Amino acid sequence: MQPNSRIYHLDALRCFCMLFGLMVHGATIGDTWVFEAIKAVSDHFRMAAFFLVSGFFTAMVASRSTIGTFLQNRSRLVLVPLAAGLLLLNPVTNWLIQLFHGGGISFADYFFRGGWRLPTPGKSVWHLHLWFLFSLFAYALLTPALLQMGSSAFVSRWLGRYLDIAGRAALMGLALAMGVAVVLLRAVNDQIFSLFLPELLDFITMATMGYLPYFAVGVFAFAQRRLYTALHRVFWPGLILFGGLYAAHGVFAEDLPRAVERAMLWTGRTGFIFLIVCALLAISERFVKKGSPLLSAFTDGVYSFYMFHFLIIYAIANAVALITPNLGIIFLAILGIGYPLLFWIHRTLIAPSPAMTLLFNGKRPKAVAPA
Repeated sequence: MQPNSRIYHLDALRCFCMLFGLMVHGATIGDTWVFEAIKAVSDHFRMAAFFLVSGFFTAMVASRSTIGTFLQNRSRLVLVPLAAGLLLLNPVTNWLIQLFHGGGISFADYFFRGGWRLPTPGKSVWHLHLWFLFSLFAYALLTPALLQMGSSAFVSRWLGRYLDIAGRAALMGLALAMGVAVVLLRAVNDQIFSLFLPELLDFITMATMGYLPYFAVGVFAFAQRRLYTALHRVFWPGLILFGGLYAAHGVFAEDLPRAVERAMLWTGRTGFIFLIVCALLAISERFVKKGSPLLSAFTDGVYSFYMFHFLIIYAIANAVALITPNLGIIFLAILGIGYPLLFWIHRTLIAPSPAMTLLFNGKRPKAVAPA
């Protein structure tokens, strides 16, 4: 069992993943090769690393609480900001997205004359970046069972035997297991969930099933110290092997049966991404040994940052587009203005207000000690 103190390198990695979101979603302003490269880089580490670290910290919280208290806590932290974001932030963001991409629908026409029902340009969707909160809540419901499973004598015994036998190559088998798990879960989603759930949930259920193994590994890493240690490695043989399988898919995909092609893609891709995440864990542990005022500021404000960042991206983009249509300049403005502005919003608007803190961070105001 891991100690319940702060683990600074995991805080830093989670913050990095969320802060990188400004670059990724800022890149939705266009489709140039630079923007596509940013999105591709993100696809190969960001949410996988975020959910693995979230699994670890969620298990830590669950280990300190009763199931009822834990679920009440998760409901407040996840569902309240989710509802606030869907109702207060995303509608305005989607209006700004269509406006930037040439929709031209005015605020009044969009909201009060049914313009939001019309197909509009730009990559707008009702949940935008907040899909991850649906996934986090689903994972929270599973956490008590995952934690109990991960802490069981059965898992401890068999995991210990595997790590003893595999030694330095342990990540190879873990990467393969991750790939198989993702293939099976995506098949369940495609063959069962997609048939019965409404289309507007398609992406959320697909992403939730696809990232579940990463979250589960995070929970198991909290329960099993040896697994936690094993994950913190840069394993080059595995990266080369699974990266090669992933690359080979692009060469042979058209000649393979559909089932084999899907299995090859998701096994290679998942194993490759999992090993990238392990490398990031190792690198962050190597360089982040202790806390700092900067890390504390990031950790405190990153939830507000992520909640508001899509709105701020397109507010800045529309403002700068009045001056220049150059997407490169607009993107640099998004980064240069967006990062400080979003933390300013947290410090000056969210953190000082108990209502805003509850609404957008899901946190109760801290009790003030009597004089």
